[in-house]
Amino acid sequence: MIKLFLSSLFALMFYVDMASAHKLNTSYANLVIRQDTLMLRFRIDDYDMAQLGLDTNGDSTLFFEEMSAGLPEVADFVSREVEILVNDKPVPLQLGKTDINPDDKGNTFAIVYLGGKLDAIPVTAELKINFFDEFGSEHKSIGKVLMPGHSLEQVVFSNDTRSFRFGEGNEKTLFQQSMLFTWLGIEHIFIGYDHIMFLLALIIVGGRLRDMVKIVSAFTVAHSITLCLAALEIVSLPGKWIEAAIALSIAYVAVENLFLKQLTHRWLLTFGFGLIHGFGFANVLRELGLPAKGLAVSLFSFNVGVELGQVAIVGIVFPVIVWLSHQVYQRRVVDGLSLFILLFGLGWLIERIFDLEYMPL
Repeated sequence: MIKLFLSSLFALMFYVDMASAHKLNTSYANLVIRQDTLMLRFRIDDYDMAQLGLDTNGDSTLFFEEMSAGLPEVADFVSREVEILVNDKPVPLQLGKTDINPDDKGNTFAIVYLGGKLDAIPVTAELKINFFDEFGSEHKSIGKVLMPGHSLEQVVFSNDTRSFRFGEGNEKTLFQQSMLFTWLGIEHIFIGYDHIMFLLALIIVGGRLRDMVKIVSAFTVAHSITLCLAALEIVSLPGKWIEAAIALSIAYVAVENLFLKQLTHRWLLTFGFGLIHGFGFANVLRELGLPAKGLAVSLFSFNVGVELGQVAIVGIVFPVIVWLSHQVYQRRVVDGLSLFILLFGLGWLIERIFDLEYMPL
């Protein structure tokens, strides 16, 4: 049984590594359609640019000079892999301005503009994005589309959903929007390796079901509070220090596991750290961009998705932990896993404080 537990844990960590050993793996598309013209802007981050073979010196890092030199290749790739149909007719796209720009979180983007002229008033539009063969099946492209007579729509392109249709008769319902953000919340938990580590550190010590419920509930309530406050921009904190604080919380809980005698008051500590993790969830939601229409529904749905992901992880791991609590070697296993998690927590802490990149996850 112990072998099953350990193999399950490392399988989970391997899945997370495969899904998350990158930065964003997300591109952003903004399409504005007017009566007789359209303009499409793409932002593609440095990780995805590297997938196009722009890392000329092979050091796994793209420097500004490499990005600038490879910008024409990025523009050609976007022009080749993007298609727009208006009123079911393909629109010839002309390459416009291109540039390299960083954001406020240290990610660097290639900016590519495409434009086109329309020969009729737009009634429907279809946007097709085929980046996924080059950027990988885990890539997402967040699209925002605005066309005459319709509210701003937001969609998520993926390997399985490479096109969306907009306009008359194609606007998403609030239910569809809710399902989209719920799924994004679930997905974020399963690729959020640091949040998974934190959850595992919290529950591997075992204990009574009542204590576990209090711990997980405290974490849920706390991160829900700060997720809402930060996503609505009521409270704003620097992303770099939030990520460092999340790493510190992982390391602290792992150390506490080595000396912890009882879980009675641990929910209070978990509540405090949950507030920090909520800001981390909000940073992801801010990257996705909350739509003006159905704002409350989208925010609530994303949080529900996060909770469903957490419940799934706890539901898988907790029964094994309960069994382990009755074994004579339980203490050794808890100490070993806690030390393993501690190493990751400290590694992430140093990496995030000093803007380094050396961790495998």
